[in-house]
Amino acid sequence: MCRRFLLALSLIAPIAALPGAGFAQGTFPTKPIRIVVTAQAGGANDFVARLIGEQVSKSLGQPVVVDNRAGANGAVGMGEVARAAPDGYTIAITLGDSLINNVALYKSLPYDPQRDFVFMTQVVRSPAILSANLELGVKNMDDFKKLAAKPGQQLSYGTWGPGGLGHLAGEALNRKLDSHMVHVPQRGEAPVMADLLSNTVSIGLTSAGLARQHVQAGKVVPLAIMGRERSPVLPQVPTMRELGFDDPLFEAAVWIAFVAPAKTPPAVIERLTTALRAAAAMPEVQAKMAERGLEMLNTTPEQFSQNYKRDFEVITKRMQEFGIEAQ
Repeated sequence: MCRRFLLALSLIAPIAALPGAGFAQGTFPTKPIRIVVTAQAGGANDFVARLIGEQVSKSLGQPVVVDNRAGANGAVGMGEVARAAPDGYTIAITLGDSLINNVALYKSLPYDPQRDFVFMTQVVRSPAILSANLELGVKNMDDFKKLAAKPGQQLSYGTWGPGGLGHLAGEALNRKLDSHMVHVPQRGEAPVMADLLSNTVSIGLTSAGLARQHVQAGKVVPLAIMGRERSPVLPQVPTMRELGFDDPLFEAAVWIAFVAPAKTPPAVIERLTTALRAAAAMPEVQAKMAERGLEMLNTTPEQFSQNYKRDFEVITKRMQEFGIEAQ
């Protein structure tokens, strides 16, 4: 009997020693969870983090703290999360730019998207809208095209970061119109809207949800929206394709996703992913997302990985074609 007990103990001991074995028994979480947002407060990224975080806090029984770490197209926040302890208490919410575009944009990136993170779920996608400031005096895309064609124009376009999807779309428009616009990158979409409202940039790319209130108030002029279809948030705004721009980049949409540091125990990843996806599936959460102009994805980790691989190939190839070199 003693030998049988020792044999059983010898089999249990290695399992108990495995990383995350305690987590599998339901002990996670025992303290607050930090969500690092890779953009400034006020944008779609921040909105999703706070909305989902509130519900996750209720389901897991621990506070969820939102920590905005903007800079370098999301590289600042992602680098911090890559270095964080892989215990589930620090995770990130970020745009696809941080996981795809940055690979081609920075020579010395403080993380490897494909090695340093576990992909949990893509929560939503957000169509980007191209808006003009009031001082520019244009009412639609035709007006802007005519203005851009005039000699001596000094135009600019603002985006949420260098090398991001907004930058690629802006540069594609720049080349199509041969307008020689100057790129004005910002640390998130909220500052881009601030630049539009203050007439600091000629046109700017933000999420449709962020722009809606300013469009409705007549403070910015909507020119076109990216994506395959018009946004229900601003159904009166035509798509770039409707306006004759056939570049596939104009059909792309920004997606927002949650990731965790690599080597986070599988049991913790499963608990977090389940909580995140359950929050995203709640009718009241989806209603608020729709109000903000965000389209639900709520992918599984497997779907996330498949989508990532497809987007990675398309976007990095286009960056090379545009001659956007690593800094």
